[in-house]
Amino acid sequence: MSEIDQNTVRELERARADLTRKNEEISSLKGFRDEVSTLRAEMASTRKERDEAIKSRDGFKGQLETQKNAFEAQLAEAKMASEKVAADHEATVAQLKTAGERAVMEAQAETLATRLGAHNPADVVRLVDLSAVKRGEYGKFEGLTEALEAAKTERAYLFGEPPKTGAEQGRTITAPAPKPGTSEPVNARTMDGNDYEAQKRQFLASK
Repeated sequence: MSEIDQNTVRELERARADLTRKNEEISSLKGFRDEVSTLRAEMASTRKERDEAIKSRDGFKGQLETQKNAFEAQLAEAKMASEKVAADHEATVAQLKTAGERAVMEAQAETLATRLGAHNPADVVRLVDLSAVKRGEYGKFEGLTEALEAAKTERAYLFGEPPKTGAEQGRTITAPAPKPGTSEPVNARTMDGNDYEAQKRQFLASK
C-alpha cells in the first residue's frame, strides 16, 4: 500500500470544507428566497387589500355623491314648489282684494246712480267706465261721483229725475206717540202672598 500524499488529504479536506460551506450558503440562500417569496406574497395581499379599500372608498364616495345630488335635486324641487305656492297665494290674495274693492266700488256706484235718478243703477254701473276711479287714502273712491255725473250727461236716457225725499215732497210722516199704559186694579184676595206683603210694605212706606 502506497503512502497517502498529505497534500492530497489537505486538498480533499479543503474541498469538503468548501462543499460544506457552499451547501450552507445554498441553504441560507434558499431560506432567503423563501423569505423573499413570503414578503412578496404579503406585499401582494397588502396591495390587494389596498386596491379593495380604494375601490370601496371610491364606491362609497360615488354613492355619497349620488345621494348628495339626489338630495339637492329634491331640495331645489321643494324650494320651487314652496315659492310657487307662495306666489299663488299672493296672487289669490291680490285677486280677492281687487274683487272685494271692485264690489264695494260698484255698490257705492249703484247708490250714487240711484241718487242721480238712474232707471236701472246696476245697468248704469256696468256701462260706465270706472277704470279711472281709485281708492283714496281714507278709503274713499276718488272720481266715482265725477264718473257717474259724466255718464248722466253723456247718456241721459239712462237717468230720470232723482227720487225726492219725504221732506222734499212735503210729506213728513210722524209716528204716533205711544199711549200710556193702564194699571190693573189690585185684588188682595187673589194676590200672591209675597206680592201682597210687598204691596203692603210699599203702601205703608208711602204714608
